[in-house]
Amino acid sequence: MPANQPEEKKEKRKGGQLAKNGEWLVLTESTGQERVGYTHNCGEIVRAAQVAHPIWDSPFPCSGSGRCQYETVPYCPKCEEKPDYHGSPIRMN
Repeated sequence: MPANQPEEKKEKRKGGQLAKNGEWLVLTESTGQERVGYTHNCGEIVRAAQVAHPIWDSPFPCSGSGRCQYETVPYCPKCEEKPDYHGSPIRMN
């Protein structure tokens, strides 16, 4: 690339994005073995973040017993934003 041309920037996608086949994109685009570790195609080691989904199981709207379902979400710290800890609620009614 010539020195006088700016480097092409890639937009970061939001963490937790799924591929059409239902797999997390960060793992689809990575190499490695499960339980050993993955390296994203940018060269960064794939990290994991915990996301808490509140369970709304009360007869009243938007309320529950305080329980949460936890999910571990992989993300690339270089190419993606860290997923928000506060996940979407799970409605049980």
